[in-house]
Amino acid sequence: MPQAVICAYARTPFGKHRGALSGYSATELGAMAVKELLERAGIDPASGVIDQVYMGHVLQTGSGQAPARQAAMNAGLPVTTPCTSVNKVCGSSLKAAMIAATEIRAGVSRMVIAGGMESMSNAPHFVRRARRGEEVSYAALESVLVHDGLKDAYTGEAMGNAGETIAGEHSISREQSDAFAIRSHALANKAWDEGWLDKESFPVGGLERDEGIRPDSSMDSLSGLRTVFSDGGQITAGNSSQVSDGASAVLVASEEAAEEHGLPVLARIIDYATSGVESHRVMSAPIPTVRNLLKRNGMSMDDIDILEHNEAFAAASCAIQMVLGVSEDRPSDIPIPFRNPCTVLVRVRLAISGAPDQLSR
Repeated sequence: MPQAVICAYARTPFGKHRGALSGYSATELGAMAVKELLERAGIDPASGVIDQVYMGHVLQTGSGQAPARQAAMNAGLPVTTPCTSVNKVCGSSLKAAMIAATEIRAGVSRMVIAGGMESMSNAPHFVRRARRGEEVSYAALESVLVHDGLKDAYTGEAMGNAGETIAGEHSISREQSDAFAIRSHALANKAWDEGWLDKESFPVGGLERDEGIRPDSSMDSLSGLRTVFSDGGQITAGNSSQVSDGASAVLVASEEAAEEHGLPVLARIIDYATSGVESHRVMSAPIPTVRNLLKRNGMSMDDIDILEHNEAFAAASCAIQMVLGVSEDRPSDIPIPFRNPCTVLVRVRLAISGAPDQLSR
């Protein structure tokens, strides 16, 4: 069976809602990421060597037909390149990477681009009854951002309540969440200052660094914030990720194709897994997922060198860390400042930044 490897990567900086990247659509951001990826890999977009493109994209309303194809074509790929948009909400772009790896391992494709793109700033509003000829008021407008991205389709509750649920189930305190968020922002700022993220990101529209990092966060400043989703809860704007704009992409190839085209092997995709849970407990899904993945490979948490939990709410990260027995002092990536609550594949950072550094040690 062919081995799936990652040969190149690229991402935009992540912009705040209505911030520096709000002038770009999701497909424009996606095209930038794909184009930069190809340039870094030294691949001529018109060469036809890219077999497939999979792009995660949640807020597709108003983007036009086939957003993934728009991104690929605008990056210069030929019209003969098959493209597919993937919507698995928060896991969309990671699922795109899984699909890419599966195609490589099955021998269906040799070189696949996988990524994600989102412009939460440009998510439109919609009216349900407009096509029925009924009179519609402004009050009837619904936000696509909320309806399709930030609200549980089954309970009707804001997804932030899922953060409150996991915090309650595992007795995570507000102080724990705030402390985790402060550390996360501090580490993100340090990573930029020390050049860790220079290789994975490229400037867009004058934005050179992630826009939402708050290195001056403190327990005093965070403790004064009001909770967002429930009285007496703990989820605040300070211990949650921002609403973001951005895009990213990775080149997944077979080892044979990588060697043939002179591409570096930055990481190997050994295995992957997904799990399903009740919608109001979605933040707990990583627990069975990680356990099933480790069991299938005959491994334990002690066998893993670098860990990442990419989540919008610090409370969820605290809970997952506790349940899986992960100590704070082991190498890990805690990307609350980077998080796009919908889809962007930031985080093949295990392959992007962590793995090469670990190998060099």
